[in-house]
Amino acid sequence: MTLPHEIVRVTQRPQELELYFPPLRNVGAAAGFGAFGALSVAFPVAAAAGVHLTDTPGVHSWLAMILVAGFALPIMVFGFVFLVLGAYLPANSLTVLAGADRIATTRRVFGCVIARRALPCAAIAALEPQRPRQFQSQFSAEARYRLIARSSDPKSPLMVVAESLPGRAAMREVAELITRASGISLKEE
Repeated sequence: MTLPHEIVRVTQRPQELELYFPPLRNVGAAAGFGAFGALSVAFPVAAAAGVHLTDTPGVHSWLAMILVAGFALPIMVFGFVFLVLGAYLPANSLTVLAGADRIATTRRVFGCVIARRALPCAAIAALEPQRPRQFQSQFSAEARYRLIARSSDPKSPLMVVAESLPGRAAMREVAELITRASGISLKEE
């Protein structure tokens, strides 16, 4: 199988393997999160505007404003979180460098580095495939996978070394590339 270029770009160097997961690879998931967030913000704004436009500033209007504040504002905050997630998903990229001595990752959002991690290969127990729910599409029969480098130290956080991989075959191919470069094998599901 040939890996999709819009999902992952593979560069083999003399001492290491580079996997680059470019921005805009999760546009479908981002659109869903963004649309849900926009609706979650729009409905409370419309409800508040409707209450504000009433001509009578009586007790009923105050009660309606309290109900809008108590129920609609939390939904609005929830909607803003989904809007931010909808902007983050297509804007982030992941660069993975896998070599015989270590695996290093760099996460960028809008080109700015937000996280760097590195683990020596000796400290990595295995590569594990995962199927994160947030990246699964109801419109596609093909599951999306990511690969996690699990440290042999249980207190150490997991390190994402591949993501947005369309289907089991692509996941296995990327795992094989990382295994050849680092010697760390894939732990089957």
